[in-house]
Amino acid sequence: MCGIVGGTSERNILPILVEGLRRLEYRGYDSAGVAFKKNGSISVTKNKGRVDQLAKKLNLKTNQSNLGIAHTRWATHGIPSEKNAHPHHSKNIFVVHNGIIENHNHLKAQLKAEGIRFSTQTDTEVIAHLIRMYTEKGQSFEKAVFNTIKKLKGAYALGIIDKN
Repeated sequence: MCGIVGGTSERNILPILVEGLRRLEYRGYDSAGVAFKKNGSISVTKNKGRVDQLAKKLNLKTNQSNLGIAHTRWATHGIPSEKNAHPHHSKNIFVVHNGIIENHNHLKAQLKAEGIRFSTQTDTEVIAHLIRMYTEKGQSFEKAVFNTIKKLKGAYALGIIDKN
């Protein structure tokens, strides 16, 4: 079962996010990932496999951040792979997701008809593209998130970062 962790802190959030992922390991997972704010942009680190391997890739001694989201994935859509690991993004929007979006195929078809390209096999990527689409139409980040949620059917929890 997937798990999500997110946070903001005055101290480095990355060790806290990794510890949160470690506490979710008992649920089972095939990959893990983190998105965190660094020098005005968002960095993403993903790993097919264990959280300890992700922590090594993150290099917790040198990377510093005060804002991030993290995820352990149990494949429901798409094969277990680093590519399908969360977080997923669409330009400036980064998303982690626990649950299932039951109408993701319908939403994906609509987005593809508008020229949006998908790079993963997950239902989560639909969420990032929808939010981005709304923000590009002039909606605030908050309104774009609320309008996206109105379109989603299923049971889920989300962690979302807008780079801006």
